[in-house]
Amino acid sequence: MLSLKPLYQLPVDSSRFGHADYCDEILYYDFVRAGVRIRGRIRFERVPAYRFRAERCMQLWQYEAGDMLVEVEDSEWVREIRADTDRVTRDGEVMHHYAVYLESIGAWEIIAESWEALPEQEGSWPRISPK
Repeated sequence: MLSLKPLYQLPVDSSRFGHADYCDEILYYDFVRAGVRIRGRIRFERVPAYRFRAERCMQLWQYEAGDMLVEVEDSEWVREIRADTDRVTRDGEVMHHYAVYLESIGAWEIIAESWEALPEQEGSWPRISPK
């Protein structure tokens, strides 16, 4: 079994999220608290790789990252990405394997140097739709 280190508890259960997505190194989500729609973000720095699994395709360990950001310690995926990184930058790169599972949505895994929970704001994220 993988070793997961809890880093950040989401502000509410992800079952209450109205929307969530990952784009441009930021995980976006919104929810309602006391009748007010709130939007939140977790920003990741220097992301060489990320992946997503729909809930129906998740591995058992990913459920342990429910409603929180975790770090996967001693990650095989980090070793794989580091080996594929060009030799000039490989040794100087700091890589952490982060994961978060959002109920009824799925699990994101992100390799990044660091992360930061950004301040919450009122309102919803704009929806992007094809023209």
